[in-house]
Amino acid sequence: MSPVLTIARLTLQEARRKRTVLAALALGLVFLSLFAVGFWFIVSDMRVDRVPQEQVRFGYSFILLAAFYVIHFLTVMLTIFSSAGTLAGEISSHTIQTVVTKPIRRSEVLLGKWLGHGAMIASYVGLLAGGLL
Repeated sequence: MSPVLTIARLTLQEARRKRTVLAALALGLVFLSLFAVGFWFIVSDMRVDRVPQEQVRFGYSFILLAAFYVIHFLTVMLTIFSSAGTLAGEISSHTIQTVVTKPIRRSEVLLGKWLGHGAMIASYVGLLAGGLL
């Protein structure tokens, strides 16, 4: 296994242990459940009031767009809080020295960290957007 993929895997494992990632997952689940309940009430009210089809499509589009803005906000917050002090924290606590002493370049460490965080964020967005749709 290449050093970049090893660092990416270790970054993913480290992110799973952080409370901020667990909090973001919990907030995402709370949002999806509240969205589902609210959407169900909106659909039932539209059926009772016999709203024209054009207004129904506009309403669905508006609600879905607003939900995607919430997903975007949650993703930005997860990105900021999970990756802000990762490398600087490892440098200040001297844990990076155990990794960098191996025959691995600094660029491979940085690329591995970037790929690990990118995979985490992509999976988070995929889960939330898939749950929303």
